[in-house]
Amino acid sequence: MNKTNPQLPKEFLLINDFSSYAEEFLISELPLSEMKSSGSVVQGGDFYSIEIHKSIFENCTFHACKFQKASFIDVIFQSCDLSNTEFRDAYFERCRFISCKCIGVNMSGTVMKKTAFENTNLQYSYFDRSRLTDLVFEGVDFTESSMAEAKLKNFQANKSKFLKNNFHKTLLATVDFTNNELAAPIVSSTPVELKGAVIDMYQAANLIGLWGIIVKT
Repeated sequence: MNKTNPQLPKEFLLINDFSSYAEEFLISELPLSEMKSSGSVVQGGDFYSIEIHKSIFENCTFHACKFQKASFIDVIFQSCDLSNTEFRDAYFERCRFISCKCIGVNMSGTVMKKTAFENTNLQYSYFDRSRLTDLVFEGVDFTESSMAEAKLKNFQANKSKFLKNNFHKTLLATVDFTNNELAAPIVSSTPVELKGAVIDMYQAANLIGLWGIIVKT
């Protein structure tokens, strides 16, 4: 089994209005589990420290919501719009984001384990100071997003866009960018962040200026 695959039950409680359903769990501080929410629309909702296990969100919209210090274990987000939603200091384990719109999401300070983003738009997002273990980007647009001062372990990326990203103080050793777009990263004046990263000759030609080298043609 793929290590990023959530462990889900065979049957779910179907929920149309997630915001109302979640209220009692926010008050009781008990975990919410084995739920499937389809088509919920929430604007500016506050779900501080909520715990969600073994659940699916499908075609849901969470605009500018707050999931600070929330916990997601074995959760799938399928075709959801999470734009400008805050997940600061949240915890994710065995989660999948599939075909989601996550423009401007704030994942700063999160802990992610065995989690995948697939065919998802992560433009202008923030993963600063996050601890990311066994994270997978597959077909992700990470344009102009920030992953500064993050800790990466076993980070895999494929067919994704890494354009104008802030990688300041994030070590990218062993990350293979050869099957991705990589250009104009923001790194230290001596780009130690890129030491040990795997790149192809075309990416190298674009990045060589970071070392102060001038190529004469």
